[in-house]
Amino acid sequence: MKIQAFTTVPGLFLLFLFAGCDGDGRETAGRETGETGARVVDNSIHVMSGDEGTIPVAVEWNEDMPACLESNGSLIPVQAEQLENGRTLLWMLAETSPVEERVYDPVSEGICTGGSWRWETAGGNRMQLLSDGIPVIEYVYPVYNSDNVEETKKPYHHVFSPDGARHITKGVGGRYSHHRGIFFGYNRVRFNDRELDIWHAEDGERPEHASINHEWTGPVFGGQEVIILWKDRVGDPFAEEVRRLRVFRRSDSATMIDIRTVLTSLAGTVELDGDLQHAGVQFRAAQYVSDNMEQSQFLRPEGWEEYPVDEEMGDPEQYTDLPWNAFRFFVDGEPYTVGYFSHPDNPQGAEMSERLYGRFGEFVPAVIDEENPLVLRYRLYITGGHETDREEMEREYAIYRATP
Repeated sequence: MKIQAFTTVPGLFLLFLFAGCDGDGRETAGRETGETGARVVDNSIHVMSGDEGTIPVAVEWNEDMPACLESNGSLIPVQAEQLENGRTLLWMLAETSPVEERVYDPVSEGICTGGSWRWETAGGNRMQLLSDGIPVIEYVYPVYNSDNVEETKKPYHHVFSPDGARHITKGVGGRYSHHRGIFFGYNRVRFNDRELDIWHAEDGERPEHASINHEWTGPVFGGQEVIILWKDRVGDPFAEEVRRLRVFRRSDSATMIDIRTVLTSLAGTVELDGDLQHAGVQFRAAQYVSDNMEQSQFLRPEGWEEYPVDEEMGDPEQYTDLPWNAFRFFVDGEPYTVGYFSHPDNPQGAEMSERLYGRFGEFVPAVIDEENPLVLRYRLYITGGHETDREEMEREYAIYRATP
C-alpha cells in the first residue's frame, strides 16, 4: 500500500509518515520493518510500526488541546506546536509495536509523567538545552572579533554524552581548531569573481550568528532555530543559513538530534565547492578521540561493511551517497557511538568523509541563488557504549528514511 507523506509549511519536518486515507482514517499503513505511520481516527491517535520501541510522533490536531494521552491504562504527556499557517501539531513519545496498532485517546484532565526540556544561559554567548536537568546540546555563538578570530569565527553546537556527564564534541583548540561540534561550511565559495573559505574562516570571511528565531521546550522535545549569516571579508552577508535542531531522548542512553539547514543566497549565484575533507555538515568528536584514535572504529552500512573498521575510506568514487555511517570512539575512557543519517531528499552525489581522529560527515557541492536554496537534512543517533550494531542502525535509518 502506498504511504503518503504528510505535508506542512516549508521547513517543517515530521518523524513519521501518515497513511493516505479518505478522511475517516479507514485506510491503514503497512508494517514492514522500519515503516511507521500515525493517523487521527474519531479523535484518537492510531500508531502502527514495523518495530518496537519509543519513538517521537507528530499529528495535525484540530480538537481541544488534551492534558494527556491515554493508552493501555497509562498516561503520557503531549506537546503542542503552533504552525505559521494556524494549524497545530501534537507531539508525543509513542510506544510502538510490530504486532498491533496502538491507540492513544485524549484526556482532558490528568497528571502526565514526562520529561522537561528547557534552555538556560551558560554564559559567554552559550546556551544549553537540558532534559530533566541533564545537558544535551549547547549552542555556542561568539561575537566575531577581528582581534580574536580563532575563538570567534564560527557558531556551532556542542553535543553532550547521553548521561550529560561530558561534551563528546570538540570546541576551540586541539587538532584542527576550526573543527567544532556540529558545524557547516565550504572551503571554496565562489560568487562575483571572488572565492572565500567558510570552512577555515581565517581571513575575515565567516559564518556569524545573527539571531535565535525560535526555541522549543516542553515534555516531549527541545530545540531551536537560529539564523546564521555567511559573510565576506569585509563583513557583508552574502548568504543566510536557517539552521534547525530538534532533540529527543530515546532512552537514558540514547539521544536523537534532527538537523535541517537551509542556505539561501543574498548575492546572486553562489557556488558551494570544496572537497570531502573540507566541506559539508560535519560532526567533530572531542580532542580525547584524536589523542586516542587507535581506539576509534567505523560501522558502515551494507555494501561497505567489508572495508576495515579501523581504516578511513579514502576514494570518493567508492564512497558516495551512503545512507548512513557510524563512528565508535572513546571520550575520557567512556565508549560512545554516533550514527550519521543522510535523508534521501538530500542532493545526490554526496561524498562521505571519515577521519579516525574524530571528524566525519557528508560533502554536498551545490549552486544556490535567491530562489534556489540548498536544503540539507541529517539525523545524529547518539548512544553510550558500542553495542549498537549494523542491524539496529539499519532499523533506525529506515525510520528516518520514511520521514517526509
